[in-house]
Amino acid sequence: MPTIETLGELLGDLALEVVVDPAQPGDLRLHIWNGSRATTTARLKHDGALYIPKQFPSSLGPLVRFAPPSLPFGSTTKLVKSLSDFLSTYARLQPETTFLLVAFALATWFCDVTAVAPILYLLGPESEASGVLRLLGCVCRRSALLSDIDLRGLTAFPKGLGATLLLNHMDLGRRVKRILLASTERHFGVLRGLGRLDVYGARAFACTDFPPGDRGLIVSLPPTQDPPPLLSDAEGERIAHGFQAKLLRYRMANYSEVRDREIDCKAFVPEMRDEAQAWLAPICNCPELSRAVHAELLRQSEELAGTRFLDPKCVVTEAALFFCHKPEATQFLVGELAETVNNLLKGRHEEATLSDKRVGLILRELGVRGERVAAGYKVSFTDVMRERIHRLAHDFHVASLDDRVHRCRFCSGKQILSRRVQ
Repeated sequence: MPTIETLGELLGDLALEVVVDPAQPGDLRLHIWNGSRATTTARLKHDGALYIPKQFPSSLGPLVRFAPPSLPFGSTTKLVKSLSDFLSTYARLQPETTFLLVAFALATWFCDVTAVAPILYLLGPESEASGVLRLLGCVCRRSALLSDIDLRGLTAFPKGLGATLLLNHMDLGRRVKRILLASTERHFGVLRGLGRLDVYGARAFACTDFPPGDRGLIVSLPPTQDPPPLLSDAEGERIAHGFQAKLLRYRMANYSEVRDREIDCKAFVPEMRDEAQAWLAPICNCPELSRAVHAELLRQSEELAGTRFLDPKCVVTEAALFFCHKPEATQFLVGELAETVNNLLKGRHEEATLSDKRVGLILRELGVRGERVAAGYKVSFTDVMRERIHRLAHDFHVASLDDRVHRCRFCSGKQILSRRVQ
């Protein structure tokens, strides 16, 4: 009979989770959920195989928090309220901030079924960020509180751990941070040297400045004038033990629902849709939390949409759409297009300009090709070309495109949709 070491998996209708043994906190056990009842055992025989908890590196044991055997959590609303009360009591947070932290905590328990893992940036004074990270360590799945980490340290994480890394370091090395961010995409691996780094999971970073990049939500933590109550080590462990047991049951009871849920993400810019799915899908039957998180995601999406209006490809597409809608227009020259592009950039208070050559190269990258003529490079308006430009305009959500106003027969999107279906 083969022996399989596991950190958790699905076996048909059974869900296996590795938990700590309450009687022996240093030992791991298998926690089994059959859809209605939970049991805990040292090993499990199933379909001709013997499953045992994976041997865990002794150096990581004290760092990674495993949940105890699961316990009933009541309702999602009740669980969310208790989480919110805990966070706001020990960190003096505003309600909107508390909601985001609760949503992050819930999302960490389902990283293995979403395309991306959630990223959270705690922007504010070091003492406030440290305190919030410690609180998150009580409620996030397999949390690890770290003051620093290097490339060699990343190799210590065993495959399939899915740890939530809570990083209290304001100035991580560029290479390490790049790996930590790259490894939040579940379907893509990270290779370093001859081996694969398996460090997929949620991340929370303390930071003193706005982070670059499009991924992740930012929580601003103002200085606390009224110090929160002191959370002792013993009290923190007691609270964490209770929350971890309930959150584990929440994961096991809602796993299939979260895995199969499809969130309507059309309102978000394309680069945020996987992220919106990761933050919203784990919220089961708590409309107030869903609305609050959706609103914050939408606000960040709108900010990203604003920055995209300065993206060269987006602006070139918008200028090409302008020529599409000129009465009686049958073509445009790249020089004319470049002039329109630079007028758009100037109107958006952007100092940079694009040369005719650069605009022509962007058109080729976009798949808009023409022919050279005596006056320059010409793009003719065939039906195929008009469809392509409108499709690009829809994909880039260009500023001048209004779904309520149809300036031509291609604006409604029906032509584009029918061609995509074909």
